[in-house]
Amino acid sequence: MTTLPRTEIEKLIPHRKPILLLDEVTDWQADTWLEAHHFVADDNPHFNGHFPGNPLLPGVLIVEAMAQAAAVLISLTRGLNSDSALYLFTGIEEARFKNQLLPNNMLTLRVEKQREKMDIFRFSGMAYVGEGESRQLAASATFSAKLVRK
Repeated sequence: MTTLPRTEIEKLIPHRKPILLLDEVTDWQADTWLEAHHFVADDNPHFNGHFPGNPLLPGVLIVEAMAQAAAVLISLTRGLNSDSALYLFTGIEEARFKNQLLPNNMLTLRVEKQREKMDIFRFSGMAYVGEGESRQLAASATFSAKLVRK
């Protein structure tokens, strides 16, 4: 098992708080898949408006977390870093939302590379509430991104 803390993730992708949605990479296989965690803290600034009195992590941020995990996978595989690469969404398809992410929930992510062509990558992603055997599917999506070399 290969783990990477947030400090190492920040070397691989340019995202920073409050939009960096990965706390730790828990495991990965080069050019194939990656798993990561993000603790959804109760002081998350997105809860102020989504929704007052009933805070939920916005679904679009769950998909963003999947994309960040995918970007880390490609950076790790290609030996890139936040100074040499930027990843841009080119499409989001088949996004489905099943369970809510609430304050103090653990978001567990798994992304798998499906294909690539000329620095455009297609991934499938799964997001779960919780960890281990008790986790529940929160969202799934298929998405694509373009690698832009700086």
